[in-house]
Amino acid sequence: MLEQGKISCAQAFYLLVNMVSSTAALFLPAIVTREAGRDAWLAPVLATIPGIYLALVIGALGKRFPGQTLIQYLQSALGTWPGRLAGVLYIFYFLHTNAIIIREFGELMVGLVLPGTPLPVMHGVMLLLCAWAIRGGLEVLARTLELTVPLIIFLYSTIIILTANQMNFYNLAPVLENGILPVIRGSLAPAGWWGEIILLAMFLPYLTKPGEGRRCAILAVVAIGLILTYGAVANILVFGSATVSRMTFPTFSLIREISLAGFLERIESLAVAIWVIGLFGKIALFYYAAVLGAAQLANLRTYRPLVLPVGVLLVALSILVVPSSVELVAHIAKVWPPFAYVFEYLIPTVLLGLAAVKKTGSK
Repeated sequence: MLEQGKISCAQAFYLLVNMVSSTAALFLPAIVTREAGRDAWLAPVLATIPGIYLALVIGALGKRFPGQTLIQYLQSALGTWPGRLAGVLYIFYFLHTNAIIIREFGELMVGLVLPGTPLPVMHGVMLLLCAWAIRGGLEVLARTLELTVPLIIFLYSTIIILTANQMNFYNLAPVLENGILPVIRGSLAPAGWWGEIILLAMFLPYLTKPGEGRRCAILAVVAIGLILTYGAVANILVFGSATVSRMTFPTFSLIREISLAGFLERIESLAVAIWVIGLFGKIALFYYAAVLGAAQLANLRTYRPLVLPVGVLLVALSILVVPSSVELVAHIAKVWPPFAYVFEYLIPTVLLGLAAVKKTGSK
């Protein structure tokens, strides 16, 4: 194996929750509220359903192809050359998605924390840290991120407690005034974010008990749904759906509201620190998946020689992927989800169906 480390089910749970919630917490309230209005809090609940479906598919594929990553069993299910081509496309998916995540990090830091800093500098510093982490292997990365999810839960709990006196529950009424269709439209982008758990298929063989991967993924999907539902509810209760829909980083604005109210003057800095750690983990995971998959396609003994070249490529892609922060939000909400569905839901489902029909792998 290219990766010698092992991670536990709990560590896999933390990796998946951190991976989705670290960016979704920033963008979900505004993007979903534009479609669903005051019913935006129902969209994360609805998006949990396809996430659970994908967890079941990943678990089934992992049992059918034990000891293999997604890149490896693509060739077993589709044949050598079609499987290698599909593997190349998956590496492109990992790189493209990671470029968007890196740009999200850069826009957050430059727009709210360090204005005037060139984006390439910000992206380069983050990728150097990620390169150092993934050269140490998946186990090192997992241990680094074990504290992130408790910190996110602590942050959300603090937000809810300190904004309780500003919440207006009439902002949620009437429920489903315009029917269920706006909620369904609002759930389409989050369903793509939940689908990012497809990365589990890249490190499922490295779990100490790979058979527990399905259970870990389902628990992670449910936890993500709870965290993001709480976040959407808190934003709508405090600001109202009309105001939230016009914001770029509504959750950050909510934290700033707490700071301005004099509750905790330093909570804004604490929130930024937690998000930077969370984004570091997400960027590093997609980075790791790309270099591991490329090394497996090229039949290399180690992925480490690919780490720095891929990092340089990611810096360039993160600048080129979208021209501005305004178009970044539109890209995340409208353009990226259909592209992601192909790799997150369609191809894994087809793979599982083909493997069952052709009786490929273990039953």
